[in-house]
Amino acid sequence: MTSNTFRKCKGILFDYGGTLDSDGERWPDRFYALYEKAGMEFPREEIKRAFYHAEDRCYADSKVRALGLRALMAAHVQWQFEALGVKDRERERALADTFCAVSERSMLRAARLLRRAMSRYRLGIVSNFYGNLTAVLTEAGLLEFFAVVVDSNVVGIQKPDPEIFRLALTQLGLLAHQVIFVGDSFERDVIPSKELGMRTVWLKGPGAGLVSAGEADARISSLTDLEALIL
Repeated sequence: MTSNTFRKCKGILFDYGGTLDSDGERWPDRFYALYEKAGMEFPREEIKRAFYHAEDRCYADSKVRALGLRALMAAHVQWQFEALGVKDRERERALADTFCAVSERSMLRAARLLRRAMSRYRLGIVSNFYGNLTAVLTEAGLLEFFAVVVDSNVVGIQKPDPEIFRLALTQLGLLAHQVIFVGDSFERDVIPSKELGMRTVWLKGPGAGLVSAGEADARISSLTDLEALIL
């Protein structure tokens, strides 16, 4: 598909985690690397279990809905350490700080693209998140770019359920064929948005499997690559 086809669209929907805050790196994969770098030699399955324990706590705790990124990740890592049976506040803070620093750099870079894109497109986000995505975007200075923010824990629907995408399209005021979806998950982002008729851009991270990109309209390895397609 040519870039001219994308440029005929009127809106862009983005995923958040792994898309705006990194180049396709899933949060669990980022934590695997952080634990390894910190010399905390837990089996990957144990880290995965701890990560999803923290995920469940974030979804269930109503106080999380007010948290920006740094406060969120302080709680997230604390709950991971709780699940791992680790009591080390220094390492806990270091892991959260390193995670946030990478995300903040990525979001600062994304802001430059979003500022240019919003002059041509209506922008929105569809994310499986904890109810505090608006707070995270506000803290990062990104909220101003988005006409629509659909947070799964606010609306009670998660990707890949097509209803969460339909909700975002309705709020954008656009039809599916007029919208581009950009996300790092082939299963949760590309497949459902494509089935609804959206144009799709797969931000394929280093940890992505050997899924064929044939069903995506385009594949990129960095969010900066999107500029050539849409502007």
